[in-house]
Amino acid sequence: MGITIFFMIISIIVIIATVILVRKNNRLYNYKPQSKKSIKKQKKDIKNIWGIEKIKNNEIFANGKYSIIIELGSIEYRLLNDEEQTLIDNALIKISKTLSFNMQFFSTIVRVDTNKKIEEIRNNIKNQNNEKMKDYGEALIEYLESIMEEEDLFVRKNYLILSSYEEKNELKEYYFNTLKVELSKIKITSKLLTDVGIIELLHREFNKNSEESIESIVRNGGMDFYVEKKEKGTENIIKN
Repeated sequence: MGITIFFMIISIIVIIATVILVRKNNRLYNYKPQSKKSIKKQKKDIKNIWGIEKIKNNEIFANGKYSIIIELGSIEYRLLNDEEQTLIDNALIKISKTLSFNMQFFSTIVRVDTNKKIEEIRNNIKNQNNEKMKDYGEALIEYLESIMEEEDLFVRKNYLILSSYEEKNELKEYYFNTLKVELSKIKITSKLLTDVGIIELLHREFNKNSEESIESIVRNGGMDFYVEKKEKGTENIIKN
């Protein structure tokens, strides 16, 4: 009799424990979809897509340091004579001695895009009274549009990335006052990427197989860290 009562008590405990575990598992199961749903509802922005805290005034702030990206022109070094090559070598050595920042070189290939040039030509044609110049402009537009139809037409882009942990404009000051001047002496063009230029480069390189549109992200508030609150709750977009 005592054994029977003992086993009945054990059975009741097992049943109660099973019910508690099932309810607990059901709560966990019901919670997971809500968690995923909340993640999907998060607004996409530059910070949670790429882990970048801020892109402002032509600088990137990420992982506690500031960086600028400089697009570099190229020279046909192998086509130069020995004297010209020596001149370039010495200039680059001089530049390297002035560098006190973390430095990275980056190269990529991008598809040739002539849309901006086409738009410039169209705008110039509108102001032309010379019919021959208009015909020449139209022919040039047609040629540039034909170039865009080539699927395997790419150009190489070279970039220099300078980084510093100091919260100053020293990166840009070094570029404009020293680096750009020294590079121009050896006929190497350079251009500091703007905020939009940085975003376009990052999007192109990090999302080569993505169908996400950077224009869509920006249009839907993906660059909210550019917005400053003014008085009475109005907003002002920070511009360079």
